[in-house]
Parts: sequence; structure tokens; C-alpha cells
Amino acid sequence: MQVMAMPQSLYQNWQFAIEINGFDVALFQKCSLPKTEVEEVTFAPAGSLFDQKVAGRVKFSDLTLEKGILQDGSDDAARQWLTQVAQVTLGMGGVPALYLRDLDIVQYDRMGVETRRWHIHGAWIKGLEYDDLEGGNTNNTIEKISLSYQYWD
Repeated sequence: MQVMAMPQSLYQNWQFAIEINGFDVALFQKCSLPKTEVEEVTFAPAGSLFDQKVAGRVKFSDLTLEKGILQDGSDDAARQWLTQVAQVTLGMGGVPALYLRDLDIVQYDRMGVETRRWHIHGAWIKGLEYDDLEGGNTNNTIEKISLSYQYWD
């Protein structure tokens, strides 16, 4: 007699929220997760057949968020954040205390219970991009936000 295996409870990608001051959580539709890379430091001591390797500096990849844009113009949080980083028309930029923000990426299960949380420290908006306009396209316009950050836990 064959025993049927019960399905595993895996995380599902669709149940998440981005918590950033000034942004409407419901508008986010896509988010990359933080990535960490530790540099490799090598040393070739005299007389050794192989290099010695140890951990070096830690690097964190940028995050990309994608969200819909409200037609009433009330959702300009990304543009406001970008102007805190740099005001091109005035030829000046902000200081880190004005533009660094912490944010959370939160994942939920099917019951709406929080299952995982990534706390992002010292994030700032590095890039802001919009979908191309196209006459034959009926999709919503999406705002793409690139964030750099100090570290995550």
C-alpha cells in the first residue's frame, strides 16, 4: 500500500507587504529580496602550495520595488524621497540624516500571519523609473524604485 505524502507548506511569493513611511503598502506588486555577498581575501604565503582564504568585506545588492501609480497624483512619495537625496534643479543634495530610511519587507502565510521579516537599515532611493507609454497597451503604469541600503537583518 502506497502512503500519500502530505504537501509541504512552502512560502508563497504573492503574500507580502513593504513598510516604508509615506508609501501606500497596497500599491506594491513586486519586490526583490536582499542579497548578501562576502568578499574573498586571499593570501599566498611563501612555501605554500595553496592560497589561504578568509572572509573579507560584506556587500549588499540593491533592492528593486515595483508599484502602481494612482491617477489622482496623491502618490508622489518616491519623487519626494528622491528630491531629499538630490535636487537637480537647485544643484544640491541632501545630507544622509534627511534621506536615509529604514524599511521592512514582510511575508505572510495564507491566513495573513507574518512568517518572515527583513529589516532594511539606512535605505535611500538610488533610481526611479517608469514604464514606457504605449498606445496599444492596456496595462497599468508601474513605478520602479531602486534602493541602496547599509545592511539588513
